[in-house]
Amino acid sequence: MEKIRIITVVLLMSLGLSLEARAQGSRLLRFSEPVRVVDTVRFDGGAIQLRYPFENVSGKTVTVLEVHSTCGCFTGEVVKRSLKPGEKTVLKATLDPHSLYGPQKRHLTLLATDGEGQEVLSSVTVEGYVLRDESLGEIRYAEHLGRGLRTDASFAWLTLDKFGDYVFSFPLYNDTDREMTVRVEGPSRVKRYGSPLTLAPHTRGDVRGEYRRPWWKRKGANVSETLTINVDGEAVAPLQIRGTIK
Repeated sequence: MEKIRIITVVLLMSLGLSLEARAQGSRLLRFSEPVRVVDTVRFDGGAIQLRYPFENVSGKTVTVLEVHSTCGCFTGEVVKRSLKPGEKTVLKATLDPHSLYGPQKRHLTLLATDGEGQEVLSSVTVEGYVLRDESLGEIRYAEHLGRGLRTDASFAWLTLDKFGDYVFSFPLYNDTDREMTVRVEGPSRVKRYGSPLTLAPHTRGDVRGEYRRPWWKRKGANVSETLTINVDGEAVAPLQIRGTIK
């Protein structure tokens, strides 16, 4: 039963059903204000506490079974889970904006039952805008290679895939308002694919490749290879491939 409940919630969310509409139309619970707007908040301003009063609008005792969140940044807990007909309680919610950026619309979904086989989903929503000093590119791709090209780390790890090959992957992000052409080059034992890349402004592309292990690289040997990167023909900071032969 527990697995069935979780699967039901995930399927409804993935199908894009209107959670706010379900909250208003619930046959068991009714929220007096299911949508709250927090306007503009700063990412480093601390967590925001919200309260969502609701009541049992059915003629039976209703029990809140679970509270599901669409992300760890918006969580909640019901003060009282078992409600008699007409009884009211509050969903206490916390919005933590420290990992968020830009416009936000987050949901909490309650799964409730009347104890006689009827289970209903209800939800609440918070809307607002999270202000940061950094751009979205700076937040997600912290390593600046030069000329507006960014990635998420200064090196990429080799991993062993199911075919026994050593492979690597890393993102490249164009944090400028111009289109750029990116070419990645390296030693002959590093086979690359996905380069050159043509990146539109503020878009991401991925470089993937395979490391051809030389015969002298035995088990336990460390790998450190340098990839050179050019943006529109001009060199920027290099990237390293690191790993260990297993």
